Amino acid sequence: MSFIRRQHDQQQAGFTLLEAMIALMIVAMALPALVTLVMTQLDGSGAIRDKTYAYWVAENQLTRIRLLQQQKMQKRLVDYKVPEKDSGVVDLAGFRWQWQQKTIAMDTLPVPGFKRIEIAVRLLGVADGPTLGRTIVDNDKPAMALLTGYISDPEFTQQLQ
Repeated sequence: MSFIRRQHDQQQAGFTLLEAMIALMIVAMALPALVTLVMTQLDGSGAIRDKTYAYWVAENQLTRIRLLQQQKMQKRLVDYKVPEKDSGVVDLAGFRWQWQQKTIAMDTLPVPGFKRIEIAVRLLGVADGPTLGRTIVDNDKPAMALLTGYISDPEFTQQLQ
């Protein structure tokens, strides 16, 4: 009987089956919420990345126009004029982007020759893969990036000097 008595006198270590099942139930309820939160954060960071790339495409196009204007001022490009409307497709960071440019003359200013350039950029798809079914600008879909810049026409600038 002393053997039986010793077993009852010792303290039990660990969790009971009921405690373990309750802990597993709590973890099972909290884990899907945590996974949903992480997926939402990852999706948001992808959207920020795409928007950043879209603005880079727009800034590249505006810089291209400014460089062409500068070459016109230096008489390297004699007959270059900024088009009223222009568009194109460019690959950047593994994605294919379509940009649209619109030039608006600012006739209401007291100084002639200033133009406003508006550039809209939309995502077409992966650069080496399918273009998500779009090969032309989808005007119904909002642009990922809208950039406005201002330039002066070199012909008017040289007349003022």
